[in-house]
Amino acid sequence: MRKFLLFAIIPILAISCNSDKATIKATITGVKDGELVLKMLQINNQIVVDTIKTDSEGSFVYKTGKLSESPDFYYLYYKERKIASLVLSKGERVYLTADTLGQSHLVEGSQESILLNDLEKELNSSIRKFDSLSNLRYNAIEAGDIKMSDSLSYMLGSLYVKSKQSAIKHLYSNPRSITNIILLYQKFPGDLPLFGDMRDVLLFQRVYDSLRVVYPESPYLNSLQDVISAMDRSDALTSKLLDASEVGFPDISMPDTDSKVRTLSELSGKVIILLFWSAGDANQKMFNRELLSLYDKYSNSGLEIFQVSVDTDKTAWARAVAEQGLPWINVCDGLGAASQAVLTYNVREVPSLFVIDRSGTIAARDIYNSKLESLVSALVRK
Repeated sequence: MRKFLLFAIIPILAISCNSDKATIKATITGVKDGELVLKMLQINNQIVVDTIKTDSEGSFVYKTGKLSESPDFYYLYYKERKIASLVLSKGERVYLTADTLGQSHLVEGSQESILLNDLEKELNSSIRKFDSLSNLRYNAIEAGDIKMSDSLSYMLGSLYVKSKQSAIKHLYSNPRSITNIILLYQKFPGDLPLFGDMRDVLLFQRVYDSLRVVYPESPYLNSLQDVISAMDRSDALTSKLLDASEVGFPDISMPDTDSKVRTLSELSGKVIILLFWSAGDANQKMFNRELLSLYDKYSNSGLEIFQVSVDTDKTAWARAVAEQGLPWINVCDGLGAASQAVLTYNVREVPSLFVIDRSGTIAARDIYNSKLESLVSALVRK
């Protein structure tokens, strides 16, 4: 009886011990009797965990050390190339097949790893397309092909918006998935963040609140909270700067309808109406008529208008500018809400209007009708 109890206890202890670890069983095509490097994500960088040797078939079985209470991100490398991404939790047995190019990557046994795999495939595909379109647009600009450049700008903006919409769908569909951490920090070529709009702080907060319920000890939550706090401070600072009468205006540099880059600073010394708008807004069309009247009345006295479109369809924007006969500077980069100018000026809705006096001071924000004309009339006389 005692012998039976002894042998019964040993497997229980083994199971208890293994429940703190995860096991990876993998086959990597093209790595026979080779070496792989396993790395783990630690907030902002990856650290080497171990070197793994494969057998003559390119297979291996690897057992991790004791894992934390929350999932962690692990990456498998072959000769400096990442070939697989995993999310490992206590007690999991993960089955992986991959190749040395990182192009064929199949995971079983870990739902979070499967989610991460699918997410990376979609993101990498979008990033490759974005990079390719950016190169084509650069070549079109160099060749002076304005029509092609505008078309590619629209395609870039559309791709970015669709990618962000897909990412938001992932966040909402998988509210308690640790993969949302990776998604929030994704960037497109040109260091363009997928979630860089100040309004995205709400998404960061949503992810934080959801993950805190299931993984309260996760180190990623502390980092996420730091980002949320920084975005809140930046938002508050931007609003403060734009409302302060003693602060000069941030510059804007964008192409106009002729693809000529125009800057807000070129109007320095003038009274400037800086207006963010959307060409598809019928109400904005009526407001443009009011601006035409104001412009005709005060342009000879030093009034200038710098109008920034938040549209992603540059063709429709350029057509609206021509049809409405807008004589002032009109610019658009086709990035919509992701435009740097939109972020810099903390634009949350359109139209958004700023009045800048001759000294470069932002004198007012979002004033219209008689209040706008009264201020312009007073400023041009100074």
